[in-house]
Order: sequence, then C-alpha cells, then structure tokens
Amino acid sequence: MKKILISGIVPLFFCQLLLAQEYDKVEGIWNAVFVDVPLSDKLSLRSEFHSRTIDYFGIWDQQIFRPQLTYTDSKKMKWTFGYSYLKNFNADVNADPRFRNEHNLWEQVSYNVPLKKGLLSTWIRLEHRFREELPLQTDRSLRSFDFSSRIRFRFTYERPLSKTEAKVPVNFVFYDEVFSIMSSGGTPFKFNQNWTFFGLKIKLNDKITINSGFQKNTIFKSEDNYLKNRLWNTILFYKI
Repeated sequence: MKKILISGIVPLFFCQLLLAQEYDKVEGIWNAVFVDVPLSDKLSLRSEFHSRTIDYFGIWDQQIFRPQLTYTDSKKMKWTFGYSYLKNFNADVNADPRFRNEHNLWEQVSYNVPLKKGLLSTWIRLEHRFREELPLQTDRSLRSFDFSSRIRFRFTYERPLSKTEAKVPVNFVFYDEVFSIMSSGGTPFKFNQNWTFFGLKIKLNDKITINSGFQKNTIFKSEDNYLKNRLWNTILFYKI
C-alpha cells in the first residue's frame, strides 16, 4: 500500500510544478484501436493503431503503430516488451518536410491491486527513442537519428458504475501519467509531459470494449513554456 500511495503523490507533485508556467493551448481528437491476440495462458500479442489531431479533425498531430508482447506473471503482475513507430506532424500544415519519424523500443512492468469496489493499477515504461534530428532535411537520405531515453509512470483507478449482472458493464476510469527524460547516466532528470484522463470503460461483449473520455496533455516546450493539448480520447479494444 505504501508503494501505491507514493505512486499517487508523484504525479501530484509534478502538477504543482506546472501551476506558474505559461501555456499555449490546442484541442483535438485521439482515436485508437487495440487488437489483442492470446498466444497461450501466459503470453499475448497486442497491436495498437493511433491517430491524433489538433484543431479537432483539422490538423494531423501524430500517428502511431505499436506492436507488443506481454507475459502475465500472475493476476497482479505483467511484463511487456514492445516497439513503436511514431509519425509526428508539424502543426504548420505548410511546413516542408511536414513530419518527423521516431522509432522506439520499450519495456514495461504493470501491477494491479484489486479493491472491494474497483481496481488500482500502476505501470512503469522505459522507452529507448530514436528520433530524426532537427532541423529536418528535405532530402531523406541526409537525415539522421538521435538517441534518448524516457521513463513513463501511470497510475490508474477504475470503479464499476453498473450492477454486477449488467449485460453491458460500465466502469469509471481515471489515470495520471508522468513522463521524464533520462540523463546519460540513466536517471530521470527533466520533466517532459503529464497526461490526465477521466472517462468511461464500456464492455460491449467478450470481444469488444470501448474506453472514451476527456484527456489533457501538458507538454514541456521550452523554459517556462508548455503546451496544453485538450483531447477527446476513444480507444476500441478488440480481442481475437
């Protein structure tokens, strides 16, 4: 329980650090599809497909493809290894080149704590990022990649809203996630992002679940300047 309390305090600490900063603001839509394929009692494969916009549906912001393999150690603990390809778009639609490619490898451990009514869960993800160096070159053969690492921590609370016997169970979901850039020595040293989400989880049947709700991303841009991205986030989970 001490670990869970610490996990909840860390995101709140980062939020306090951001109160006095200057912000740019945008609004957008984040849609995603997660496809799950059980391989055995312990192993499962997931592929994620994300599309994110700003100015609602007006301007592309990011596209992600993220396959991953998960080993379920117990009912409470899971280990995951994955790869992500990210296409990060310039907000200026006239920019040339318009997008920056990123490849990363990552490892994640997650831990669940069942409650009498609901569920607490945490996960920690370590990302090894290869991003095209700036300024981007129009001639793609001249582009190169830089390397950095980032650690992400997410704390999630989930609580049932419907009755146990409901044909379509509905849960309330809240999570807060903090991103920190890693130093060359392998320790977190610089705030990168904070995500806050609250919404509903709706289980339509044994194969399809939908999460949908409001998300606010606070992103470090430069000293004393941050971007606030307000999103409507919807994820469709499909189990084969």
